[in-house]
Amino acid sequence: MYNNKNNLKNSITIKRRNNWPATLYVEGQDQFRGWFNSSLITSVILTNQASYQQVLSHGFVVDEKGHKMSKSLGNVIDPEDITEQFGADILRLWVISCDFTKEVKVSIPILEKVRESYQKIRNTLRFLLGNLANLPPEIKSQKDLEEKLDLVDYYILHKLEKLVAESQKNYNEYNFNPVYFSLLNFCINDLSSFYFEISKDSLYCDHLYFQRRKQIITTLYYLLQGLLKIIAPILPFLAEEVYQSIPFRFDSAVPQEESIQLKNYSLNLPLPDNEKELELITVFFLPLRQEVYQTLEKARQEKIINTNSQAHLTINLKGKNSQNYSKLNLEELLLVAKVVVSEKKENNEQMDKSLSSYVCQEYNLWWIEVRKTDKEKCIRCWNYRDLEKGVCQRCKKVLFQS
Repeated sequence: MYNNKNNLKNSITIKRRNNWPATLYVEGQDQFRGWFNSSLITSVILTNQASYQQVLSHGFVVDEKGHKMSKSLGNVIDPEDITEQFGADILRLWVISCDFTKEVKVSIPILEKVRESYQKIRNTLRFLLGNLANLPPEIKSQKDLEEKLDLVDYYILHKLEKLVAESQKNYNEYNFNPVYFSLLNFCINDLSSFYFEISKDSLYCDHLYFQRRKQIITTLYYLLQGLLKIIAPILPFLAEEVYQSIPFRFDSAVPQEESIQLKNYSLNLPLPDNEKELELITVFFLPLRQEVYQTLEKARQEKIINTNSQAHLTINLKGKNSQNYSKLNLEELLLVAKVVVSEKKENNEQMDKSLSSYVCQEYNLWWIEVRKTDKEKCIRCWNYRDLEKGVCQRCKKVLFQS
């Protein structure tokens, strides 16, 4: 007995040198009186130390009705069948979408919804890759990117920085489902519905050497870098596929790793010197954008305009506005033909009705008036601008330089 006890102590001493005690014990909630407890007691008796540094307990998998899975009930879903039908990444994405501290439900309809979310994340990465594949020839590495960005670029990168920091914090605390929901929200609302939407015109119609397009390309570069940092632990196959398809290196000073799982890059985003400048986006533009879109919807319903790109907007501010809105190209950001900002509301009786009929809606901070522009549609970019031989000045420059 004495020799056996000494042998056990020697075995534990060797294990201690090889990452013992364990960093983490993972098991179901029924193991607080089982493995968690017995392992703790045995280790304390022999070594006066716990056998683990952290404990993580999880609930059990049940069907979509909350019933325990049982062969007799026929409601068992085999993970191998899920992997074969949906892929391993979607199974992993389902896991982090759940609150594992409680019982978690799984069914084919639930997995199909997770697959839809996966496709939205994948499409976001595909958009980034697709546009980064068409770079100006002089951009060969990170050092060749633009140093000075537009305010809206800084805004989206600031949101990315917060997302990456929050995700890393949640990973460290094993708090996975907030990572899933915040990532999905960023891809759908901040990127697809906002930043990508306002960037497409420049990406598709500007010359490769135009300053604005190079600023957007730089921003897309950092967006891809940050998103890969978030998804690599949870969607390894998708992250690896994207990583192997990147037509450049994140940091030319660091050798290219064979796999993203071996990559340990830092996220050094270009951000404004004074973050207070971003208030022009958060305090002025985003509230304005939401209410402009409401007014544009009403104008479309009343057949004043057919598309938003036909709209001539007049923004009449209520009182003095402290924001320097002249820094924003509101036509490009709102995707309309013309924007006029006035700090004094015109009398509706004095408006030139010969231009077109219009709608006017009042909000807390401004009146928004919409009427149809008298500009013509550019045959190349489809924007309503002053034209020369059917094309706008921007498109004329592109065609001439090409």
